[in-house]
Amino acid sequence: MRHLQHPPTKLTLYTCHVGRRGASFLAHGCRRAHEALDEAGVDYESVIFGKGHPRGIGTAGKRPELKRISGQEMLPVLALPDGTTVIREAAIVAWAAEHQAPSH
Repeated sequence: MRHLQHPPTKLTLYTCHVGRRGASFLAHGCRRAHEALDEAGVDYESVIFGKGHPRGIGTAGKRPELKRISGQEMLPVLALPDGTTVIREAAIVAWAAEHQAPSH
């Protein structure tokens, strides 16, 4: 986890353009991050960050803003209002499981 100097006011999930739309059989990390947060009933904002590069191929050095946010250039990234970030799909899925909304 990384601590942001200027955290978002609302939980924010940064994903590539596949986001929620990826085919379920592809098991795309950005899609799974969305699904985990949705299933947990977490209120969050979604920001499409990586248009045209769903697997991060060819993005080395081309995502300085994402690197500033998370310390690396791969998606998905979850930015929390307390200033911490959760990087990579598995960590986001685990975070969502630990932070389920009371009604779930």
